Amino acid sequence: MEFGPTHHDGSLHGWDAHRARWQAVLNEREIPRRGLQRDCRVLVTARIVWEIDGEEYRDTLAYAWAPRRLVLVEVLDDRRLTHGVWLHVSDVRRRD
Repeated sequence: MEFGPTHHDGSLHGWDAHRARWQAVLNEREIPRRGLQRDCRVLVTARIVWEIDGEEYRDTLAYAWAPRRLVLVEVLDDRRLTHGVWLHVSDVRRRD
């Protein structure tokens, strides 16, 4: 069965259109239990180590923290499926 140019190929569009670019964050930490997480809103610079692209520093927002010195930072990037990553506090610096 042949399809004309109007055929929609779901593998090229949709929620995972950037799947070929997805990368792991090598310095990502395990998500702490919800009961341990505390909300915050702090401007930070985060050190992110991408699986392929390597180290990157980005200005972003920390929107949660947890014991064991963990910080959840916003990462809006098509290399990632989720919009945040838990990092150790040593990878995060508060901005003025």
